[in-house]
Amino acid sequence: MSTNNHVTFAAARRRFELAQPHRRGSKLSQAERQGMGSPFALVEGNTILDAGEVNAVERWCRDACVLRTGETITV
Repeated sequence: MSTNNHVTFAAARRRFELAQPHRRGSKLSQAERQGMGSPFALVEGNTILDAGEVNAVERWCRDACVLRTGETITV
């Protein structure tokens, strides 16, 4: 039996930024979402490296080893 633990976007972002201080996860504004087509972006400096839905944020966090198996991000 597996349990599913929810982590808020803010908590996941803090974990990610502690592990990779040169990068940050960003929740885009409504105008930015319309331009990018996605609600979240992975940013390094002034460059957007990737963008996507919440599953992309989970992938970034798992790649940085800050999201455990069974944890999912809630917005």
